[in-house]
Amino acid sequence: AADSDGWLQKKVGHKFLRDLTVDVQENVGKVCNLRNCVVDMMMSDRSLLGKLFQISGKDELAFLTDSGLWFGFLLGLIQLVVALYWDNPWTLSVGGLIVGLATNWLALKWIFEPVNPKKIGPFVLQGLFLRRQNEVAADFSKFFATRVLTSRQLWSSILTDPTTLPEFESLLANRFASTTKDATLGVVDLKVKSKKLKAAAAKTCANLFEYLVDLHEYVDKALEIEQTLRARMMAMTSTQFERVLHPIFEEDELTLILAGGGLGFLAGLVQQLISTGSLVLPRIHIGGPAKMFSSIGSIVGLYALFIAVKPGKSLYQFIERLIERTRQLKKRTRRTVRYFRGERKQSPS
Repeated sequence: AADSDGWLQKKVGHKFLRDLTVDVQENVGKVCNLRNCVVDMMMSDRSLLGKLFQISGKDELAFLTDSGLWFGFLLGLIQLVVALYWDNPWTLSVGGLIVGLATNWLALKWIFEPVNPKKIGPFVLQGLFLRRQNEVAADFSKFFATRVLTSRQLWSSILTDPTTLPEFESLLANRFASTTKDATLGVVDLKVKSKKLKAAAAKTCANLFEYLVDLHEYVDKALEIEQTLRARMMAMTSTQFERVLHPIFEEDELTLILAGGGLGFLAGLVQQLISTGSLVLPRIHIGGPAKMFSSIGSIVGLYALFIAVKPGKSLYQFIERLIERTRQLKKRTRRTVRYFRGERKQSPS
């Protein structure tokens, strides 16, 4: 009799869980609010958004840093020509302001524009971020699948979100009443005692999360969030994909450009004060060319040491980025040479 009762309990319990799972699947939009889930997770740990930005936009952040040198140098040459032909000390300050504004503006434009590829001769122009769509999709989906939309976080949202908890409690109560009615052949109808049933469902939901520990690994695998999200992002059009990262820049785009202009103006102002004699720098007596070169070597050595001892993998990342960009430059040079030589790839017959 005991074995019979145990078998019956397992059978009823299995049917209850199976039917409840089907109920959740059919009403997933009501019992799971993904928007609230993501927002709550980001608000509870605000460093997550910064980490996501650093992972998804790592190359773009590096480009913003590196481009300041090249754009600043090229625009500085124009500033030099203007200063040679227009003898006004304010050209340095105003020129620094313009160079600072233009440098950051050009860098941001280069990252996200043009949105769609445009071919000009042997070159194909497209925003740097948009060229990395497949790579960003992989990084973005992995981040969300492992840190944001995990089974633990999804269940926590379902059982705590005011917009989803009542729906889940209602599903649980209705399914429990239906299962009990079927198991007793209609003798027990718990819907008659709706208040007690709702109270029982609320109490169950309040303690349910701690019993789901062994379920999370299976749910993470079954949902396949990483694979699904990556496939959806890779299938996006360039216009849709551009909105993944650009809104983060847009909020502070003006601030970034103005900051570049302000720093450029200050640098130009210092140059102006030095050139007019309003600011005199203390003279450092090095003691001859040999000692001067020795001092320069020491400064370079200290800078290299500073780079080498920086935390994390910054030095290795810099070397890897330099090697990768050198390879890309070689490939583009070869394509350009082939183009101007009139060489074309033969299409397979």
